[in-house]
Amino acid sequence: MKYIAVLLVAGGVYVMLSHHRAPVSPEATDQSAAATPGTDWLKEPLDRTHEVLDQAKTRTKDPALQ
Repeated sequence: MKYIAVLLVAGGVYVMLSHHRAPVSPEATDQSAAATPGTDWLKEPLDRTHEVLDQAKTRTKDPALQ
């Protein structure tokens, strides 16, 4: 009986997680590809991190904020 309960719980978790992974619309993939041409999926988060760090640097250098 315990094995059946474990299988049911595992199946339920699998179904719930598979529904959260909805397919991405073609428009969303086209926009992201147009926004960062030539970057791959490993480099993209690093590029975003560098952008945010540059924004933070310019914000702290702004005399109006100090």
